[in-house]
Amino acid sequence: MAKRKKKKKNFKYILFLIFIISATFIYFNFKKNSFLNEINYEYSGTINYYDIYGIHMNFNGEFELDDNLSNPKLVLANSSYEKEIKWNLKNKDNNYSFKTSDYINDGINLENLKLGTYYLLIKAKSNDSDIYFPLINTTEYKNLEYYTLTKNNSNKKIDITWDKYKDNEILTFNIKNTTLPDDVYDITIDPGHDGNDAGVIVCSDGSAPDISSKCMTGDTYKESDINFYQAEELKKELEKLGYKVKLTRNSTTDTIPTYGKMGSGTTANTTKSKFNIAIHHNSSNVPGGMSSIYGLEVYVAGNSKFDLAKSFVKNITEKANVSVSTKKEFKVQDGIYQRFSDDDITPYYYMIREVGGIATHAYVDGSNTKYDENPYYISNNTAEGYLLELGYIDNVKELKNILNNKDKYAKGIALGLDKYLKNTSD
Repeated sequence: MAKRKKKKKNFKYILFLIFIISATFIYFNFKKNSFLNEINYEYSGTINYYDIYGIHMNFNGEFELDDNLSNPKLVLANSSYEKEIKWNLKNKDNNYSFKTSDYINDGINLENLKLGTYYLLIKAKSNDSDIYFPLINTTEYKNLEYYTLTKNNSNKKIDITWDKYKDNEILTFNIKNTTLPDDVYDITIDPGHDGNDAGVIVCSDGSAPDISSKCMTGDTYKESDINFYQAEELKKELEKLGYKVKLTRNSTTDTIPTYGKMGSGTTANTTKSKFNIAIHHNSSNVPGGMSSIYGLEVYVAGNSKFDLAKSFVKNITEKANVSVSTKKEFKVQDGIYQRFSDDDITPYYYMIREVGGIATHAYVDGSNTKYDENPYYISNNTAEGYLLELGYIDNVKELKNILNNKDKYAKGIALGLDKYLKNTSD
């Protein structure tokens, strides 16, 4: 008898839970549909470009306002929340064009969005009231998926979709708590060169290697090995800060392709990483190990804000006791460099250009049979790439600092990224 009463009580409890869940679902769907019904679909703007580069999303678009509408704003909104999005707005005779930023690594910081479902809309004043209207996608690109960086062992997943509501297109951001899938990472590190490509080979005493790439006096060092050991150390430091990190190769003898799905220039995007850090060491080809050129160089893409690059420079130089580079060619600020192809727009280094997809003018489409295709060359959802030349290993003094202070260089890089991310959070 007692068992029957217990079963009956449990059954009532289950029914009550079902009722609560159903009521909650109906309530939130009612609120959602109520908000969507209030949007004015007689008006609309267009999105002519959009992408995610690193942790930022950018839009370019246009719209027209009637004379009775004014003070347009770009907002992410739902029935109970509204966030105004900064933009650069131009108006000519009520024909508006806009960009969320002039920089590829600026715009909507996806790390800062709150849980929930939101719609990207234009908000304008009509007399004493506000109206909202949607933006139509005119690009070849459709839905996007984004995982936020790991914080306290958790993440958010953002599904950005072009949805239909009563035959009207509306851009939706759906943000939920999650953890990263096994094949998704926060940060990718590429140790430059590999087991088949040593890069520069130097002798510890500044002498020149012989024809077999060995040093007659002094120890022999391959740039590819130095890059790998530094990348390993950086991975450890970033993981201490809680980030999930992927190396493009796992040993000094590994060989990897440049492109394909898991190449040095593609692993970041295959694994949905937000940042790609390429580790390199420089040389000036001056014999005797007494080169007058030395120091740190951080290479960045065009149309970039330098906030993260500056943070790298500040923290690496402080932690590793290294100076900014004395090299003047391609220098834009102390320690910060940009090198372009002949058009002065396209980044010269593929580790910046090809990682960034459309944001950085990637172009390796497989037509050159020397290379596999970069499957992300026209992607609008890519990692933000940096190439770090940590010093000149054919300078004897700098080589010694690099070999003896891998942990300090790693701490500087990791701290530079972490401080930047904390400064950009709400």
